[in-house]
Amino acid sequence: MSSKRSVIRNTAWNYAGQAYVLLVGILIMPFYLGHLGAEAYGLIGFFTVMQAWLQLLDAGLSPSLVRAVAHQRGIPGGQNVQGRTLRAFEIMFLPLALLSCIAVHAASPWIAVKWLNAQALPVETLINCIGLMGVIIALRLYSTLYKSGIQGLEQHAWLNAANIIIATLRYFGGLLLVNSLSQDPQVFFEFQAIVAAIETLLFATRAWRQMPVTPWFTGIDWQLVKPIIPFAASMSLSNLLWIALTQLDKVLLSERLPLDQYGYFSLVALITTGIMMLTNPLVQTLLPRLTVLIAEGRPQDMHALFLAANRFVCTFLFPLAAIIALHAESLLYAWTGDHAAAQWGRTILCWYALGSAIMAASAFQFYLQYAYGQMRLHLWYSVISAIVTVPTLYLAIHYQGGYGAALAWFFLRAVSFAVWPMFVHQRLAPGIHGQWLRDVVRISAMTAIGLACSEPVFRLIASQSRTSLFLALAASGLITLTLVAASDKPLATKLYILFSKPST
Repeated sequence: MSSKRSVIRNTAWNYAGQAYVLLVGILIMPFYLGHLGAEAYGLIGFFTVMQAWLQLLDAGLSPSLVRAVAHQRGIPGGQNVQGRTLRAFEIMFLPLALLSCIAVHAASPWIAVKWLNAQALPVETLINCIGLMGVIIALRLYSTLYKSGIQGLEQHAWLNAANIIIATLRYFGGLLLVNSLSQDPQVFFEFQAIVAAIETLLFATRAWRQMPVTPWFTGIDWQLVKPIIPFAASMSLSNLLWIALTQLDKVLLSERLPLDQYGYFSLVALITTGIMMLTNPLVQTLLPRLTVLIAEGRPQDMHALFLAANRFVCTFLFPLAAIIALHAESLLYAWTGDHAAAQWGRTILCWYALGSAIMAASAFQFYLQYAYGQMRLHLWYSVISAIVTVPTLYLAIHYQGGYGAALAWFFLRAVSFAVWPMFVHQRLAPGIHGQWLRDVVRISAMTAIGLACSEPVFRLIASQSRTSLFLALAASGLITLTLVAASDKPLATKLYILFSKPST
């Protein structure tokens, strides 16, 4: 029975699948930089930002579908309505996908001429590439919807196997293309559009088989959709504010920086995004299980699982971000072999890495509210954060460029992390804040001690070769992580006990 699935097993599947996707992307991207050049790589970075902003057209529907399907699994007879729910969401997605494609195509000449600061790439190539971005984004909107339904069913093994196949095709196929066939960025984006179509068809077929849907002409079952709309609306506003918080700097810098320098910044953004994405496998397993526990009336078990997962994430994220921040230039050079990229990004990566780890840990306050279905606190937090963040980032970038964006990113995240969790915990889960705070302080202190202990080892191993830099970074990270993990009782045993409790 799906209700008895082990969260440990699902998390392992998620980490295996998403670690592959993340690592392949990180390993392949420097080759794109080498084959396509800094400007074309900057165009890929701009596509990533555009895709994040156009996810706003999702209108909170995808995360709402995850919660709806997961909640329907936890109530008697809920499985009979999952297919009708999916079909209603598909119909609502159709105008959103078409709108994104048409809007990007219509705006492509203005973006190419007025926004991007390209020096070498022809304007016609830029326009065609941006138009293709609209097609890819529309397809990925739908693929995200189908993934959400599968995630709500907790079919993580299949989901991650499919993600691995698509990532292999996307990254290795793209590398083969630029290495052997064509360095034209337009051809590269045409290939990515084909991959996006294959991805959407694959996930749609699986979702339809697992949740048999009604015919399209039956329309939207509003009796199922109406109870979801308030949650979807709050998620939509939350997503808008979240994207403003995490992507505004990238948008402003895409206009301010020359496209080649924006390519270097995209390398920094890829690493820092990777830091935040490291929590995704656990979160994809965690959110449905937290929701099911609340539906079953087991809040104490939910709180215990929440604290254990937060402790687990911080134990890995804080040492990783600290090592990246301390040795940013060494990491960038070891990764890309490009001295110019390493010199340009060293100070920027330092602050972005620290801020990204804090932001990933801060997201746990959202997960708690998500499980309870009470988003008011999060919405107020997001609104206030946006009011503070938008002018701060604008002024920081206007006067200090990329370095100003990095400083603002870190200090805004740090202040928020110091203040906000206490309010959420007191409102939804009184009694857990003391344990949460002790965990964070212990992990932060042990990370600092680990950095001090590992620094002599780094200096001993590191030299001018990229291999020695990788080895030095790995040794320093292992020492720091070991000290942090050893400062508490074995995490694996505690997590296994908590995660393996079956639902009733």
